[in-house]
Amino acid sequence: MRAGTTTNSDTARKETFLLVARALADVEARTPTDRFADLVERLARADDPWLTRLLPWMARHQPLARLRLAATAELVHARLEAGRTGTRRVVDRALLRADEPGELLHYWLTQFGRALPQPVKRGVADAVVRLYDERALATYDSPAAVLRFADVLALTHPITHDPVQADVFRHAVARRRGTVRGIPESLVLLRARRSMYWVPAERRSLLLERPDAAERLARAAMPWPTVERWLLGRMTGAAWAAVLPSMSYRDRLAHLADFERDRLPDEVARQVARELADPSSVIGSGVSPLEVFAALRAVPDSRWSRALRAAVELSAVNVPALPGRTLVLVDRTDLMAGPAECAPLTRAEAAAVFGAALAARGASVDLVEFGTDQRRVPAGPVRETVDRFGPVGGRADAAAAVRRWLDGHDRIVVLTHPDAAAQAAQAVTVPGHEHVITEPSSGWFTAIPHVEMARTAAWPF
Repeated sequence: MRAGTTTNSDTARKETFLLVARALADVEARTPTDRFADLVERLARADDPWLTRLLPWMARHQPLARLRLAATAELVHARLEAGRTGTRRVVDRALLRADEPGELLHYWLTQFGRALPQPVKRGVADAVVRLYDERALATYDSPAAVLRFADVLALTHPITHDPVQADVFRHAVARRRGTVRGIPESLVLLRARRSMYWVPAERRSLLLERPDAAERLARAAMPWPTVERWLLGRMTGAAWAAVLPSMSYRDRLAHLADFERDRLPDEVARQVARELADPSSVIGSGVSPLEVFAALRAVPDSRWSRALRAAVELSAVNVPALPGRTLVLVDRTDLMAGPAECAPLTRAEAAAVFGAALAARGASVDLVEFGTDQRRVPAGPVRETVDRFGPVGGRADAAAAVRRWLDGHDRIVVLTHPDAAAQAAQAVTVPGHEHVITEPSSGWFTAIPHVEMARTAAWPF
């Protein structure tokens, strides 16, 4: 056990899950820290069953991938030191995507040294045979990876399951060494991609105007970022139309301004708009009103506006319905006039949308704005509620607003500027759940109930 670890198991469970819950919203919290490693190491020794249940739950949330792999490595290391068996299967089952064998090995080598125990080698090798194919090679094997596919192969020596995979492995090694002489005939996808790169740069945009453009891109496994690089950054309306089949709902939402700039054909745009307003597409995508509202601001008074207005309300279903009484304080002071991380919204707009969405879904929500004035904001449909907020201005004290409005609530959510966050948190002196959020994001909608689970030890698994 690492020096200085004195946390008991109950506290370790709560703190570990709190770190995990916060990582749902905070990008910086998704990198494993020494504290996270210490906590997981203790739980691996003292409460293996709880940690074993946590890992599959984390696997349902892609933003938690790095923390999950770190926790897996700590669990396996503790089991090996205790002389337990079954670790090979634990490693194999933990690796879900083709970039994860390299991520897990990198963590292991960094934390525990260059010696790889056989169960770890074999578990990673099992996963490699399951995950490494030519599509994975095209998607995840790049100089930016913490370990290249060839490095993983050299460390684990997997046995291929067929001749095609053997060609994938050999080609991965040749790429790493810079000794590629050609692409084996069995690797149809990679050969299709190579043929695309043989097209002279000045003719590439014309190629995407052909009726079979989308099919050709699919055969070469070229999503929109790859196509953008292939076109040397010069996307066109025809290019966007060709890559649309590979774009998720979120991708399309985020690129509506690009569709407008590059003149996506009207016929294609109408189909995209129908999908943007389709209830099953909105709900299935998991997008939040914050994301849709940002898109609405990015393309105001456009051919997308009607669909986006509908999507704002539909996406509220993806916001958790908080139980009990909730106080939501929305900062409207001068500090909130600047841009938010979820551009093109301002901090004030992002906070208003976030608060309106919580109010639309919560069991009993008091929505209050503070700035030039302090007053309740009547809650209703998200867009209507946002329109009811007053103008941004004034220099109200977030802490004073907390003291004025908090009255027997089960939780308080304060949406404010980073400069006011500490005082707002200190002003909450009564029992209950408090959440001070300075950068509203879709992740916070998921994080809030899970932070509360961490505090009460009410695990979702």
